[in-house]
Amino acid sequence: MKVSSLLKKIVMITGDLPTLPQTGQIVMQKLSDPEVDIKELEKIIMRDPSLTSRILKIANSPFYGRPRTIKTISEATVVIGLSTLKSIVIASALREMLKNFGLTEKLLWEHALATAFITRYLAEKLCYRNIEEAFLAGLLHDIGKIVLQLRVPDRMYLVMQDVYHGENTNSIEVEMEVFGFTHAHVGQLVARKWQFAVEIEETIGYHHWPGRASVDPMLAHLTHLANIFSHKMEVGPIRTPDVELSETVSAKYLKLSDEQVNDYFQECTSKIQSEKEGLLS
Repeated sequence: MKVSSLLKKIVMITGDLPTLPQTGQIVMQKLSDPEVDIKELEKIIMRDPSLTSRILKIANSPFYGRPRTIKTISEATVVIGLSTLKSIVIASALREMLKNFGLTEKLLWEHALATAFITRYLAEKLCYRNIEEAFLAGLLHDIGKIVLQLRVPDRMYLVMQDVYHGENTNSIEVEMEVFGFTHAHVGQLVARKWQFAVEIEETIGYHHWPGRASVDPMLAHLTHLANIFSHKMEVGPIRTPDVELSETVSAKYLKLSDEQVNDYFQECTSKIQSEKEGLLS
C-alpha cells in the first residue's frame, strides 16, 4: 500500500520499543545468555512486584494446565519457558504504554492477552514448530491499535465508538474511513522499526488477511483464528458472537473439522472465563 503522510508521522513519532523499567532491561539482558542462571534471574525479577505478579499469573493460567499453584519465579520459568518470559517482559513494556488505563485501554489489553493465550493453545494443538513465538504473535497482533490510541486518540475514539457502540463491527472498514489505513498497517511498520522477527512482523501486518502471508503462513492463520475466537468470546472492543468458526479462511487452511474447531473454541472459552478477572488485568 502507499504509505500516507499521517501513517509515516505516526510511525516516526512512536520511536523505539518502549523503554523497559530497569528490572525489565536487566532481565532481557540475562535472557540473551543461553546459560542464564534461573535462581539469579528469580532474584532480579522479584525486585519488581508488578512483573513478578504478571509472570506468576500467566504461569498459573489454565492454558498451562498445571495441577498445583506455581508460587515461585523459578517454578514459573520452568513451566512457561524462557521465550514466553521474554514475551511477558515485552508485554509489561506495552502495558506501560497504556498509562491512561480507561475502558478502551482495558479492552485492548484484555483482547491482546486473550489472543496470545489462544494462539499459543492452537499452536500447541496443531504442532506448530514454535508455540512461544505464537504467544508473542498473538500478544502483538493489535499493537497498531495501541499505537493509534496513543498517537491519535481523538480519531481512534471515533473508530472505537463506531465499532463498540455502533452497528459496524468491522474495524478495518471503519479505520479505512477514518484514517485511510488500518491498525494492521501501523502495527507492521512499528514491528519492523522495533526489529521484531520477520515472521512476527508479517503476522501483525496480515492477521486480517492471512492468505497474503508468505514467510510463515501457518503463524498468520493461527493468529487470525485466535483473533476471531476472542471476538466470538466477546473479549475486547469487537464482539461477533454469531461468527461461524468453521467457515473462516484459517479454519479451512488449518484443515480443522467443524467438531475440532468447536471443541477448541469451547475449551479456550472455558479457560479464558475461569481466569478473566485475574489473568487479563
